[in-house]
Amino acid sequence: MATAKPPAKTTRKAVVAVKEPEQYRMPTEVANWIEQAESRIKYLTTKVAELKAENDLLRKSNKVMEARVMGQSQE
Repeated sequence: MATAKPPAKTTRKAVVAVKEPEQYRMPTEVANWIEQAESRIKYLTTKVAELKAENDLLRKSNKVMEARVMGQSQE
């Protein structure tokens, strides 16, 4: 008696369609406005950092000058 194996079951994988996210186009005026705003933000951020550094330097200089005027200088 020969026992025959039943044929192997074929498995089918469901093909899932991957949808790409929709891309919207913005008017060039809006894109230009955004670029200009980003540029202004970058400039102002740099300017704030420079002014903070200058402010620290002026505070140190002020303390030195105050010590000279008050006669507490080590010079």
